[in-house]
Amino acid sequence: MRGCFLAVVLGGCAAVQVRAGDWTQWRGSQRDLIVTDEKLMSVWPEGGPQRLWQVELSGDGYSEPILVGGTLYITGNAGDKNNRRGLLYALDPKTGAVRWQTEYGPEWSASFECARTTPTFSDGRLYLVGGLGHVVCLDAQGGKAVWSVDAHAAFGGRNITWGIADNPLIYDGKVICQPGGPDASVVALDVKTGHAVWKSVGLGERSAYCSPALLTVNGTQQVVTMLEFHTVGVDAKTGRTLWKHPHHNQYAVHPNTPVLCGKDRIFLSSGYSHGSEVIEISGGEAKSVWFDKETGNHFQGAAFYKGRIFSAGGPKMGAEKFACLDPATGKTVYQVAGALKTSFCITPAGLITYDEKGGTVMLVDVGPDTHKVISSFKIDFGNGPHWSSPVVSDGVLYVRHGKGLAAYAVGAK
Repeated sequence: MRGCFLAVVLGGCAAVQVRAGDWTQWRGSQRDLIVTDEKLMSVWPEGGPQRLWQVELSGDGYSEPILVGGTLYITGNAGDKNNRRGLLYALDPKTGAVRWQTEYGPEWSASFECARTTPTFSDGRLYLVGGLGHVVCLDAQGGKAVWSVDAHAAFGGRNITWGIADNPLIYDGKVICQPGGPDASVVALDVKTGHAVWKSVGLGERSAYCSPALLTVNGTQQVVTMLEFHTVGVDAKTGRTLWKHPHHNQYAVHPNTPVLCGKDRIFLSSGYSHGSEVIEISGGEAKSVWFDKETGNHFQGAAFYKGRIFSAGGPKMGAEKFACLDPATGKTVYQVAGALKTSFCITPAGLITYDEKGGTVMLVDVGPDTHKVISSFKIDFGNGPHWSSPVVSDGVLYVRHGKGLAAYAVGAK
């Protein structure tokens, strides 16, 4: 106990600083599912890499951890359906020991009542968006609240069927949220105060579980996200709508962040038998380049790597296949054997998948035209669906399963 207390005290003596190899936000420090500058094992031992530690948190979650400045941060929800609370944990990445935890506010308590939001780190602070639409800023040293905004109340927003599932986008002193109010589908808040900087006037659609991306399209920096009925691009400085493109399914569920796959082309994918497409942006308009109903992605995400799109999709739920797609035509170049409905990240050692179907984790050597499954193992801890994403930082693979979190040694010897 004394050792843990000392670690907290010493940790508070200096501001949290980003280190090489840190994973500072959802989908990685560049928000693209691609890990660079890591020296990793090219093959895992039989049965999987060495498990360094495993812990069980008090709160449930589907969110992934981040690692910044020698501290692992992760969220979880706890309490009953009448009083569900969001918790932020700070863990020692070497042991999994909880250094401190704090409540960040009320949380989603209906179906799938688990934490969705992954913290975003920026300049000594952590930013979260809760399932009820609260945007929260906390000090990264001890979790003290800096500010909190109920975005639904402030901007006339409305919640959605399974609760808000944003992962905060931060750039240029702004934090982006999506309250879905009149003239406020997308809003930029000041990172220091939480005050509104701009609103997306003219857009009144609700959020659709999509975490926004900051993309440079044809030389223009813009916030691109999928809303209830459209994919939209808004000016990153002013919030002015630059373009919008119809893309909707029967449930208005679009959790996959749009992926840039060319200077003016963006990959979109949604599940529930909807499909995938690439759109081209030109002169304030968006047009579909191709559309493929057979490769719709439910919520596992997509990445652009080695000139290909990697995405877990299929014609319907239960028939998903992890595929490498040609961005020019939408043609499936190959499918990864054994990977079905899988979250993933791409590392210098290969693709690391974490499959919803049984919790299998795989290491796959992927190229633009061929692939080879190298190693695999199964997650044997935790509870609920295998819906978190794998995280690799400083030679360690972190995998979450509900309340369970484990660390595996994947660094090169």
